[in-house]
Amino acid sequence: MKLGVLGGTFDPIHLGHLAAAEAAVECADLDQVVFVPTGTPPHRPSAMASGEQRLEMCRLATAGDPRFTVSNIELERAGPSYTLDTLLALRGANPHAEMFLVLGWDAASQLRSWYRPDEVLGLAPVIVITRPGRAAPTIDDVKTAGLDPARVILCPRPTPSVSGSELRRDLMAGRPVAGRVPDAVEHYIATHHIYGG
Repeated sequence: MKLGVLGGTFDPIHLGHLAAAEAAVECADLDQVVFVPTGTPPHRPSAMASGEQRLEMCRLATAGDPRFTVSNIELERAGPSYTLDTLLALRGANPHAEMFLVLGWDAASQLRSWYRPDEVLGLAPVIVITRPGRAAPTIDDVKTAGLDPARVILCPRPTPSVSGSELRRDLMAGRPVAGRVPDAVEHYIATHHIYGG
């Protein structure tokens, strides 16, 4: 089985995340993508929504698509959420799977600054999804970022331009977010008043 791993704060999960997962399935012929909400991200501030809320939003967003699954592996683990630890744990749970790490180019270009990046790349080649409004990276860009092109799959598929920070601002201001998050997620946010508004 070919398993893609898509981590993120998912605060909230939106249609851009789902499109990235679909692009990864197409580009690398994946059987499944597991969405992994971050626990304590080492590179960015904590999420506004709780871990349980972000996990539930991911479950709602991916329900009904057999290609997608959700893992609470980082939310259950204490300390910083390092990708290496997550990949090792997922490999332990899926010993026969071939794993791939699904990243936007903004994250992939910074992978060298991560915790033990060579071990991360050794466990899982990277599927690089082009971010909306940015040029698709080239093999030269991959090399400049210090990545081995043999361990990178470039996936220049168009994905919708949706930003988590913009969504949170709109939700806090009471502005509509329809068409940018799945309907079930929009309903869950409204019901639980997650971002105020």
